[in-house]
Amino acid sequence: NHASVANILHEMGDLMDDISEYDEAINNFSECLEIRKRSLGYDHEDVAETLYSMGFALHNHGEQEEALDCLDDALQVRRQRFGNDHDLVGDCLNIMGFIESKKGEHEVALELLDEALEIRQQNGDTLKAADTLKNIGNIHKDRKEYVAAIDCYDDCLRARKRELGLNDERVADAQLALGNVYSEMGENEEALHCFSEALKIRRIVFGGLDDRVAACLQTMGIIEFRAGNMERGREHLEDFVRIRKNNHTDESADYVNVLFIIGNIHKIQGHDIDAKRAWAEAYDIFNAIGLQDENPQIAKVLTKLLNKKDKHDDGFSDSKKSVFGRLKSNFTNEKVIKPTKKQPMKDVSGSSGSTRLVIE
Repeated sequence: NHASVANILHEMGDLMDDISEYDEAINNFSECLEIRKRSLGYDHEDVAETLYSMGFALHNHGEQEEALDCLDDALQVRRQRFGNDHDLVGDCLNIMGFIESKKGEHEVALELLDEALEIRQQNGDTLKAADTLKNIGNIHKDRKEYVAAIDCYDDCLRARKRELGLNDERVADAQLALGNVYSEMGENEEALHCFSEALKIRRIVFGGLDDRVAACLQTMGIIEFRAGNMERGREHLEDFVRIRKNNHTDESADYVNVLFIIGNIHKIQGHDIDAKRAWAEAYDIFNAIGLQDENPQIAKVLTKLLNKKDKHDDGFSDSKKSVFGRLKSNFTNEKVIKPTKKQPMKDVSGSSGSTRLVIE
């Protein structure tokens, strides 16, 4: 009976974690953990399994230190029971390294991830090794060690293509990671090639009207705009807007930013009426979603642009900049696959989702 109750609590914890009810998930895992410790002892794998799952839930809830404590306890049990080279040990090391990297503890993270990679490669688990390579690449990217990041992402991409074929979202994910690095390096052609490959895959996997397709188009449009390729940039960004409107996706700061870039392109091309139409739509959304209070300077700029009557006096100082400044890529986020579950974990990238906007 104790085992059955514990199993139900564990499954409920997984379910609550999947639907982002993290408090409930943590409560279920805590109850399960107490039962399993009492009935099985502290060094049983079922105890380690619950500690591991609870660590995920705590991380998703933003409690990083508590998550690491649970994961470290799970790691110690698994080392003791299975040895240092077991796949379950590699799983603990990988997620611990991921969390440490999000805390900015890069050296600690690299030690954990290097050990995880060695275990996964040694055990012939190519896909898990690819996931770890991507995590290591992310650290190098954060440290602006771009050559090392590209090496990791390339290895990840090749492994995923070999194991999954060419048309899998995880292949697109690796292409996006490479594209982000090339974009940061200012290598626009290489970045656009990677994003274009990801776009093709996502259209095949998700269909042409998926928001993930729109995200690719947004990034490609912004890169083309900054590179001076106005027509291609506008086409990509207008496709982004069309998809978002079709899906009735919640309007956000990035949506406003795209509309203003479209307005800028129209202005640069001499289409003043189209420019003001795009700016007016952006301004309405800007106010509707409450951005004016935290961004009064931007509100002032938008009002000035919309009230301009002299088309030669537009106030533009740099045709390659948007009103909101440089918009970072949407592709820094990633989903972590929990090995004991079939579905992707919630986004654990540490992204704040801030709507803070900057004028350059």
